[in-house]
Amino acid sequence: MNIIRPSIPRLPTFLRKKPFSLPSPGPLLPPGILIDEEISPVYNSKHFYLAKPGEVLADRYQALVKVGWGVSSTIWLARDLEGHKDEPESVVALKIANNNASFAGHEREVEEHISTADPTHRGRSLMRTFLDSFEVKGPEGSHSCFVYPPMRESLSVYQHRFAHRKMPLPLVKTYIRALLTGLDYLHKDCRTVHTDLKLDNIMLSFEDPTVLAEFMEMQLEKPMAFKLDSTGRPVYQSRGDFGPLKSLRSIPQLVDFGLATRLEEDDDWGVWPIQPDHYRAPEVILGIGWQMPVDIWNLGVLLWDMIEGKELFQQIHDKQGRYVAKRHMAEMVALLGPPPPEIMQRYQSMREYPWPEPVRREDDRLCETAEEYFEGPFFDKSGRFLFEDLIPNRKLDDTVSILEGEEREAFLDLAKRMLVWHPNKRKSAGELAEHPFLQPK
Repeated sequence: MNIIRPSIPRLPTFLRKKPFSLPSPGPLLPPGILIDEEISPVYNSKHFYLAKPGEVLADRYQALVKVGWGVSSTIWLARDLEGHKDEPESVVALKIANNNASFAGHEREVEEHISTADPTHRGRSLMRTFLDSFEVKGPEGSHSCFVYPPMRESLSVYQHRFAHRKMPLPLVKTYIRALLTGLDYLHKDCRTVHTDLKLDNIMLSFEDPTVLAEFMEMQLEKPMAFKLDSTGRPVYQSRGDFGPLKSLRSIPQLVDFGLATRLEEDDDWGVWPIQPDHYRAPEVILGIGWQMPVDIWNLGVLLWDMIEGKELFQQIHDKQGRYVAKRHMAEMVALLGPPPPEIMQRYQSMREYPWPEPVRREDDRLCETAEEYFEGPFFDKSGRFLFEDLIPNRKLDDTVSILEGEEREAFLDLAKRMLVWHPNKRKSAGELAEHPFLQPK
């Protein structure tokens, strides 16, 4: 498989003048409407850097349009003003972190390592790492900024462009194989665990350079709406829709390494809780320590999102929408059978193993062990599951509805090599990338 790293798009001709200023501001929204980062229950305007269109950061990057936001950062498209005199400036994406974002230093360190571990590995091109980084001073402190190649959208958004969220199967296979090639590089060469694989953390490149050019032209014609928050500072309404697809030639990349963990030695283990609820591996819940195979489980569960357009585990939340680990574990038992004795032996020996530091749950409870955090125990000393009444009448083979015949069997074979109780018995990313189900016909 030949993988080409997405090129950095150039600005259309009409944006190639220095200095550049956007036209008059867009419509002013009523102050009572919450937009973008204000929606977050933990929003505090003092923590965000409230960038403005036309503003130049680090004497080099001119903010053009806000295209995304999160609880700890905002994303802007900007033009890179540094370039040769006769060449157009390129468009970049700026991730502007909050002034209280604890992940920024860690993310910079991990991405620097990933970008240089082995540039010749073809999986390197599947990692989106920063092109540049700098600090910018805001009214309430310093903000870390990361410069990236711009991407079209996340796979979660991309999926919705297809009926019933089901992308063409050949396309899905290509993406899965590419992601496995990326994980092979991340695990073997970088000795790094992503820990947070989900559709939102898989980004797709622009399929055609004209998509971005047309999008930028539209921003000039219809500037972003904005409002003034309670402090009188402007908050702009992001625009993340780049319009209809022109082809299916996008390239996927793994993004967001803020929670990634380096395990440099073979006997290095992580023990703290990681992963989105739905994709959490059994070794995380049981507190028996995790290494690179935890990502393989995570991606194995993600296969259902990509192929079936729905989640594999159906009962992991209670009626209030709260994650319940024993319900999740019950469904694992239903789909995979009971865990093997060696896993149960390790579970019993580590049930009271204290973490190096306590971890705070979403309900603000401070926990010192995995059992406390996930509200165990789950199995007795003989390996019997303690909540048998929660085990649904489901089998893994029954969860695939859109594939038939040999294709269905090949997919299930791939999944069963990833969704294994014992982490050491899961196949590696490199091995899985060569699975027959993923090979082009």
